[in-house]
This record gives sequence, structure tokens and C-alpha cells, in this order.
Amino acid sequence: MMTVNKLGASIFQENYKSPLGRWNESSWIRNKPLREGNIEGLPFSPDLVPLADHPAIASDSTHRVTVLAYRLLAHLQFTTLLELSHVNPVCSSVAQGNAPIFLSTLQRNDALRIYCDEGGHALFVELFSTQVEEAFGLDRSVIGRPHFDRIIEKIIAEHQTRLSPHLIQLFFVTISETLVTKVLNNVPQDPQVSPIVRAVIGDHAADEALHSIYFRGLFPILWQSLASDEQEEMGQLLPQLVWAFLAPDRQLEYNILRRLGFNAKDSEGILEEVYVPSQIAKFVRQAANPTLKMFAAAGVLDDRTIEQVFADYELI
Repeated sequence: MMTVNKLGASIFQENYKSPLGRWNESSWIRNKPLREGNIEGLPFSPDLVPLADHPAIASDSTHRVTVLAYRLLAHLQFTTLLELSHVNPVCSSVAQGNAPIFLSTLQRNDALRIYCDEGGHALFVELFSTQVEEAFGLDRSVIGRPHFDRIIEKIIAEHQTRLSPHLIQLFFVTISETLVTKVLNNVPQDPQVSPIVRAVIGDHAADEALHSIYFRGLFPILWQSLASDEQEEMGQLLPQLVWAFLAPDRQLEYNILRRLGFNAKDSEGILEEVYVPSQIAKFVRQAANPTLKMFAAAGVLDDRTIEQVFADYELI
């Protein structure tokens, strides 16, 4: 049974300053256009796609561009699924007062503003996905189901007798909304990338920067609302949720390689060369750094058992 830390919730409310105070002026859905134009330039930042630099891909300019285009389409489809199937159900619950802590009307309405933003993101990335498919002759079925979605389903199935699926989803969304990825940070600034791609991802990034502030404020109060046994259980899931969101989607890249004509053995061999486990762990740890600091500030790592789990997952 969850217990509500009323003192913590009260402090959160008293100190709450809405990051969405200028939402009417800054939000894409309130005042920005659907981006139009041809895709001229690279479809994605090569620096963010290690597969594109593998000799088997880099030696063929058509293969390289196709890999980058599929990586763009995968990012767009990742966004649609994340927003509609994960973030918005949680925002809806928070907006209706169904979170495990008491929130003020302003805080609940900010969750509803985020809900509107995320629906807008799903709309413009879906429209752009169609353009990307047509421009590069892609097959959307190659993308498959994103890695993170498969992992979250598995985690919920394995732990739902001890933690409610709603609570696991709530913590996953809180984590995902504070992990502003390199894609959102880097692609809009990359001059190699097509201006329309930079604009579409830039629109998303601008909104997500404000969402991150909201959820960073929410996380410590959610954590404090848990009973000690729930903290113990959830604390051991947090590293898995971080990895689910940030780890490379090898199945996706395997599918892309097969689409390009590589056989199963060669595809696996290429991926083994591209993704060295120690380098993956370093990447995930660096990308998760702001969220790891959030965990530490909330006291998550004060428990030695939980701290050890983070170490086992190479996050500290």
C-alpha cells in the first residue's frame, strides 16, 4: 500500500514555480507551424549512429544514407510510441489527480499542458515520418517495436505482483522525461543535417526541455511517497528503466542490415564490432548523468542495496 508523504508534497507545492508559465508563447502546439520543405542534406547526425561509420556501411554512400534515414525514421516512431503509449497516459493520470501524491491545481494543469504538447509531437512526427519514408524509399516495418517498449512490458510483467504497473509506468515516464537525449540536443545544431529535420527535432527539443524541469521536481516527491519496501523494489528497477530508454536497439539495426542485403551472420558480426559492451555502458552512464544526479539528490542511492544494483548496471 502506497503512503503519501504529505509534508513532502506540501513543500513541493509551496516551492513550485511552473516551468510552463509561458506555455502559450513557447509551446509548439500553441504557436508553431508544421514544418514544410524537402529533405536536403543528411537525414540524421552521423556522430549519433555508430553503424554508419562501420567500413561495410561507410564504404557505400547509398548504404550510409539509408542507415541514417532509417535511424531518423526509428527516432520519429520511437517518439510517437513514447508520447502516446507511455507519457500521455501518465500525464492524464496526474492531471486527474491519480498520482500517489497530492498536487495543486496548477501542477495538475501543467501535466495537462504536457499532455497537449506530447499529442502535438506525435502528430508532427507522424506526418514527417511519411515524408521520410517517401523521400528515401523506406519500409516502416523494418523499424519494428522499439527496444524500450519490449523491455518495459517485460519489467511490468515480472514485478506487477509487488509494484503496480501504473507505478512502474509513472517512474519510467519521470525518468524518460528527464533524459533529454543527444538526439534532441545535437541534431538541431548539426549543420550536416537537413534543415527540415533539424527544425522538426528542434521543435520537440524545445518543449522537452521544459517537461524535464517539471518531472525533475516531481521525482523526489514521488520517491518519498513510497513505503520503504516499495523504495527497495523500485530502486532496483530504476537502473533497468534507464537502460531500457538509453541502450542501443540492436534488433532495429540488425533489421536494417538485413534490409540492406547483409546475411544473418554478417549482420551479427557487424553489430559485434560496432557495439563493444564497455563502450555501451560508458555511453549510457554519460547520457544518464543528469538523471543519476536527480536520483542521488532524492536519496535513492542512500540505500546500499540499491547503490549496489546501480553499480551492477555500471551506472556508478
